[in-house]
Amino acid sequence: MKQTNNNIPTSMSAKISAIKRISPFWLLPFIAFCVGIVLFYQIHQEQGEKITIFFSDGSGLIAEKTPIRYQGLQIGLVKKVNFTQDMKSVKVEANIYPEAVSVLREDTKFWIVQPSASLAGVSGLDALVSGNYITLSPGKGEEADTFVAEDRGPIAELSEGDLLIHLIADDLGSIELGSSIFFRKVPVGKVNNYSFTDDKKVAIDIIIYKQYAKFVKKESRFWNISGIKADANWNGISVSMDSVQAILQGAIAFDSPDDSNEVQGETTFPLYASIKAAKRGLNVDITLPNDISGLKENDTPVYFHDLQVGVLSEINYGEDEAVINSTPTIQAKLLVDPSIKSNLKSGSKIVLMDRPSLAEVSNLNQFLQGKYFEIIDGNGTPTSHFEVIKQSELLLQQPGALILSLTSPQTYGIEEGQPISYNGIKIGEIVSRQVEIDKTTFKAVILAAYRHLINAETLFVAASNFSLDVSSDGVQMNVESPRKWLQGGINVLLRSNKTGGKALQQYPLYANNSNALAGITSDNIKPTIVLTTAELPDISEGSLVLYRRLPVGKILSIKPNKQSFDIAVFINQQYQYLFTKQSRFWAENAVQVDVSLQGVDIKAAPLSRILKGAISFDNTGQSGEQTILYPTQTAALSAGYEITLFADNADNLTTGMPLRYLSLEVGTIQKISLDKHKQRVVALASIQRDYFNALSKNGSHFTLVTPQISAGGVQNLDALLKPYINVSFGQGKTQTQFTLSRASGENNKYQNGFPLVLETENAASLSVGAPVLYRGVEVGAISNIKLNTTADRVFVDIQLAQQYRHLVRQNSEFWLASGYSLDIGWSGVDFQTGTAQQLLRGGIGFSTPSGKVVQPVAKAYQHFLLQTKKPAESQNWNQGSAPQN
Repeated sequence: MKQTNNNIPTSMSAKISAIKRISPFWLLPFIAFCVGIVLFYQIHQEQGEKITIFFSDGSGLIAEKTPIRYQGLQIGLVKKVNFTQDMKSVKVEANIYPEAVSVLREDTKFWIVQPSASLAGVSGLDALVSGNYITLSPGKGEEADTFVAEDRGPIAELSEGDLLIHLIADDLGSIELGSSIFFRKVPVGKVNNYSFTDDKKVAIDIIIYKQYAKFVKKESRFWNISGIKADANWNGISVSMDSVQAILQGAIAFDSPDDSNEVQGETTFPLYASIKAAKRGLNVDITLPNDISGLKENDTPVYFHDLQVGVLSEINYGEDEAVINSTPTIQAKLLVDPSIKSNLKSGSKIVLMDRPSLAEVSNLNQFLQGKYFEIIDGNGTPTSHFEVIKQSELLLQQPGALILSLTSPQTYGIEEGQPISYNGIKIGEIVSRQVEIDKTTFKAVILAAYRHLINAETLFVAASNFSLDVSSDGVQMNVESPRKWLQGGINVLLRSNKTGGKALQQYPLYANNSNALAGITSDNIKPTIVLTTAELPDISEGSLVLYRRLPVGKILSIKPNKQSFDIAVFINQQYQYLFTKQSRFWAENAVQVDVSLQGVDIKAAPLSRILKGAISFDNTGQSGEQTILYPTQTAALSAGYEITLFADNADNLTTGMPLRYLSLEVGTIQKISLDKHKQRVVALASIQRDYFNALSKNGSHFTLVTPQISAGGVQNLDALLKPYINVSFGQGKTQTQFTLSRASGENNKYQNGFPLVLETENAASLSVGAPVLYRGVEVGAISNIKLNTTADRVFVDIQLAQQYRHLVRQNSEFWLASGYSLDIGWSGVDFQTGTAQQLLRGGIGFSTPSGKVVQPVAKAYQHFLLQTKKPAESQNWNQGSAPQN
């Protein structure tokens, strides 16, 4: 190095060093880390949003398999399916794909789609192929991840442009959710929902598709087209029906006038019962008397010259019952054909006609319809309001008619509109009937042509269609002609052949001819109660009334009606305290025969009771039930407590057959009929009130017990003379319809036993009724043998006596016990046999292996393997088990 004068070096030597670099070895882990981050992000994105849905039923939901779909595309997948902690619902955890998370809002609704089929059609076909799946309806609100699923999805969804219509009807009829809406027989909508209104009418919500919304006008009329309608008249029978879909599922149709405006938005219309009720026509306001009955809106017809020209369209009863009862008239409307508008004048009359008797029928349709309106021509100015008069009041306006008043202690079955006859010829009619506490007053009119028959000595007698008098002198019976049965009414008797003279204003009405000729108007005996029965038992006027076989009264009279009998009963004053609101009456049998193994028991009533008959009563019923006369004591004690049994045939099934529970009779078979549609026998059984609640449960079993003869002997010997139905009580919900089974004799004693299921590959050596043995002691029997679903195994159902159910543990083993065993070994031959029944029908044995810990008791219907041979080590099993408390 050179130095300058001022000691500063002029040059320096360079120091060279290497640059430090990152080793390429660390590049590979860094790249792997970046790839992992990308993969994790992609996996997280693909998993989407995790949500929780709660279902009331998890049918068909499978984890990692059941998809979530929206508009036909899969947007998610079920990941987990579990019960909630309270075991009352199903908790489903699912993932929604990222592109669909926008539908997860508070108001979003989920439901399960599964295939369903009915007579009305098939739905959910896509689920039939791919299995059940979950779908949804997007809602509004904030984002959410927890939802409660709907029990069922909506029938139809209201899309943009669709029209929502509310229909108001008196009842739902045959309409169902999903029923079609037709316009000129073209389906244009669906029934979406129905509910009750505040005034207890039915509101039906329907959706009209947007392309058909223009057909709904402000003057549109909707009516029900469900079912089949028939019309019978003298010309024949006319049957009309709509489409098969309308018959099976119900449907609604509507029409609209062309000159009416279209509806805008939601609108409410009435739903008519039929197209006839919805017919357009001329409205006529009418005023009706308040004391009428038998009129129906959209049903009661209007006639003009024997042609139907309209119908009663509306009756305004009002809402306040007190006001209705105090108002003498009721406002109503008729809908009539506009073609008779010129006949509706101030001088015209509208008459409410009663149903004519068969002797007077000229139009069968009028008779089938009951009451109807008749328009009578008149003069005057046009009007649309009329005061309706009754048919009987029309007679009062006839010139020369004679008006009379008839009084009697009771009605004798006479009603308003019935005829007054003389020698079978109608000479007048009952105009009105007024029933008071101590008498009945009839207002009658005699036609002008016959008023000369009425004078001061004329007698009026209630027409008796049937009379029976039983006494020691014999039996006297008087039966009127069938025509008189239909007419009823009052007969006129003349004491002499003289006619003319001044008529009285009031006459007594006699019960029969003998009382009329004797001048007896009443015997002053008023009935304590009037009973009703559909079929008249072996009783008559004067028959005894018994209370626990003690005579306490008699029958005053028997009055036949069209479909029943009214029986007037009098109870002696000193015994009337026995008659209460809980009293029930039944007809006594003259002779009772009970056949059993102990012999024949015959109970006969006294001769006088056999001749005249008797009824009995006791205070074992409920309030308000004492007006019915039951055919037997059993029917009276079990009235209102009936169940229905279904059987394949009626072999050994008879009326009066007892139902027994633990050998105690709890009911009887009252009626046996045939269900032609389902080809089965239907038995109606009356159950004693004390056992009804326990017996009418889901799970109850009813078995027809008859004698059985087998190798083991004769079983059910107690049913040899009188078969019966054995009952076992269930523990489920209330149920009144059951299937009647037929049990074999061997397993009948285990009918209420402990059920188990054994599985085996072959059941050739077994039969129903074969015994189940424990240490050689019979503890049960085989109740059924069947193949499993895949037919690769046989399921053997057994029933053990309840006292031996503790013998079967979770580790118990079962084997075939055919009745014999042969073991050949070095020590010799060991041959063992069982009972003759085991040899013929086979059997099953079981035992429990010994161990330090006793396994829990087996559960009902638990499955066990049925071994073909007895385990060799079972000879050393000495495990005991104590019964559970």
